[in-house]
Amino acid sequence: MLGFHAADLYVIAALPVPRALTPREPAPGPRLADIVHYALALPPDQRDRVHRLVDRLRREPHEGPLQPPRTADQQEAGFGAALVNLLFGNRNLRSLSASAKLLFMLTNGHLCLAATTIAGLARGDVPLTPDMVAGFARTLGIPEGDLAAVVGVELPEPRWPDDPLAVEMAELLWNCRLLTSAQVDQVYAATRSMLVPVPAGASDEDWNSVHYRDGTWWGAPKR
Repeated sequence: MLGFHAADLYVIAALPVPRALTPREPAPGPRLADIVHYALALPPDQRDRVHRLVDRLRREPHEGPLQPPRTADQQEAGFGAALVNLLFGNRNLRSLSASAKLLFMLTNGHLCLAATTIAGLARGDVPLTPDMVAGFARTLGIPEGDLAAVVGVELPEPRWPDDPLAVEMAELLWNCRLLTSAQVDQVYAATRSMLVPVPAGASDEDWNSVHYRDGTWWGAPKR
């Protein structure tokens, strides 16, 4: 189906994902969220280095079946559970808090969900809204119209302006899903090492500030 990865179609249909399409081992979800967080701040040439690192890391062979975790029974909880499973499991986040962080970042703060709300979606206790569908679509790298058609939620108009950087980060997240935990840590360390101290008094128009450590903001200049 246009706009969907093959592994995602299995999850949407509530079918087991073939072993060849599943993550090799559980990855640290907060590390994956931080990789995206740091990469969002980097200029294009440094983001390209991150993408190349992910692409060249050796894909370890499967030692046994590892199905992406399902946080809820989609037959009981509906499409809310399917969306959570796509992000929590098929992107190998395995963390509701990391999922919430990514939804917030890749929608530029438009979709702010607590981890408990995402858990409620997984149980079917929280109804899907157009903003939720659009936010999950952007974070998953799926065209929002395609995802809305599958889950049966009408999107009366584009929810937010197009964001090519969010599209790029959704692709980065997808490409990281098959890495081992050790490889994720390697990408995390390399991405974080590209951040530099932000000069005192630097303008937000000129610098992306990412995190505060030891009395200093760390980030990257906007170019």
